[in-house]
Parts: sequence; C-alpha cells; structure tokens
Amino acid sequence: MPIYGPETINLEGVNGDRYWFYEPYPYIGVADIDERLSGFPVVVFLPPHRTGQDVPLVIGLQGMCAPYGLNAFIIPTLTQMGIAVALFDTPFAGERSLIRTFTAKVEKEIQPLIERGIPFDTKLLLHLFRKNVDDVNKVHEFCRQRYGIGNTKLALFGVSMGVLETAYCFTAHGIGERLLGVIGHADLEYFAKTWGGCILPNLAASPLGKMAGNLAGKLQPETKTIINLLQLVKNIKHPDEFALACNPMTYVDQVQLPRQVRFLVGGNDPVVGSQDAKNCAQQFPDGECYVVPGMGHGTREWGLTFVDHVRYFLSTQLGDW
Repeated sequence: MPIYGPETINLEGVNGDRYWFYEPYPYIGVADIDERLSGFPVVVFLPPHRTGQDVPLVIGLQGMCAPYGLNAFIIPTLTQMGIAVALFDTPFAGERSLIRTFTAKVEKEIQPLIERGIPFDTKLLLHLFRKNVDDVNKVHEFCRQRYGIGNTKLALFGVSMGVLETAYCFTAHGIGERLLGVIGHADLEYFAKTWGGCILPNLAASPLGKMAGNLAGKLQPETKTIINLLQLVKNIKHPDEFALACNPMTYVDQVQLPRQVRFLVGGNDPVVGSQDAKNCAQQFPDGECYVVPGMGHGTREWGLTFVDHVRYFLSTQLGDW
C-alpha cells in the first residue's frame, strides 16, 4: 500500500506528521466513488518527553462523516501524558468523502450515493465496519514500524458513531487493550432506537414512505437521502443479518479481562440514551459508564464544556499508562 509523506502538521499547538494512505478498495463497486474513498489522511503525534518501546498509542475516530480534526482537542492532553495519538478520516468523512465540504452532515455526505441509486443500507454499513478494522490495523502497524510505539499498549477512542466503529474493532477483532467512548456506546441496535424517534423510521421503511421518498426526491434530493437514512435505522432497530453482524455487542463474549471499556455520556443527550450506555457497559467484564449532568451530544446545558469533560475522562482512564 503506498504511503505518502510525512508533512508537518500543527493541531492544538502540537506538531505532528501527516501522511496519505492509498489503497484501492471496492467500497461500492463504482470506479469513481471507490477512488474517492480509497485515499485518506493519517496524522501521528508523539509525546515530547517519552520515547522507546513502552510509549502507548491512542487511535481516535470521530463520528460518522466527521473529519478527524474534530478530535484535535485530545492531542495536547494525551501527548503531555506521554501517550502518542493517531487520527484518520473514515469513509465519507473529511478528505475521504465524496463531496469534501467538511460539513459532518451524513445526509449531505451520502447524497451522491442516493442520487445514483445506491442505497446506504446495513450491508454497506457492515462493509464499512469491516474495512475500518483493516484501516485501524494498518495505522497501528504503521505506527509500530515507523515510530516504535503502541507495541504493548493500545487504546481505541471514539466519539458518537466513532464509538461503534472502534467498539467493533475491539469486540469482534480483539484490537486494543482499552475502549474509550464518549457520547456513544457499543450497542448498535439501542443506539439506533434514539435516532429519528420511534415513528419516523417505521414510516420511512413502509411502502408509503418509499413512495414519498421517490416523489420528494424529484424536488428535494436531500429529502430522499433522509428517508434512506431512516430506512437504515429501521433495519438496525429490528436487525437484519447485516445489522447483527456489525453490532459490536454480538461479540461481547470475546472480550476478556483485563481489557477495559469506559463510556462517557451526557445526561441531556437527545441522541444517546444514558441508561442504554449504562446497560451496555455492564455487559463487559470490566465496563463502566459515567453520566455527566448538563452535557448533551457534544454540547452543554450547564457546567463544564464537552471538551473539558473529555480531557478529564481521558486523563483519568489512561493516567496509569
């Protein structure tokens, strides 16, 4: 696989190395779309006062269609703790998207698929989850070979949908010693139950919803895209074979001590149910969930900012590294 770089990059006042990974891969089976998704940026930041084989590594993923730069705020906290950080764009996000407007809005990023009659369904979601495992492994191995880091300690960090993506790596493929997720948890089915309410996904998946989507799409393409997403949610809430296969909790029995799982969620989050996150954490041998009153989905009603809470969360969960 060709890897280009490095170039120097500075995020949050910390200098790092930026690479470009390129690996042709049949994401959709349409040449120009596959080409857009096959190359992606990887950034690596090293701790300033710690070197050698014992340097831990955190690989972080943002939410679905969100560029890696939104995770930049974790870099100073972790590098000052003596921990290296690697971030990269997942498919449909940032420099790896089809439109590359950096909106982080799913309905905009996948609209080119819908316009060409390609559904974003559970089969494609599973395809993306499996490719993400390959990407995480490649980034980890690259960091080990190029920098000699992450040899003994690897943590996966995810935000929102990124929690599900990293959790799939963690449970289904045994990657990482610790899973750290914020404003999310590892149960795909229960995650979906808070998307779009209870009625809309069912309506969108009905014949009436599909007919309305086809009609509305002629006037407003975004409407057709949103209906496609609601149909996806319906098939996750009442899981088909592909949804079951990409739910990290399908493989929870493969997680053994001393591997740890920690979630941080907001008590005022309209997207992620705090009780769902608690229930999910309890299914792991060493799992905990912390609920922050006043915090929403990356927002706050009162109290400290989302960034402040996440930085404290990371410092406490990785303080012994």
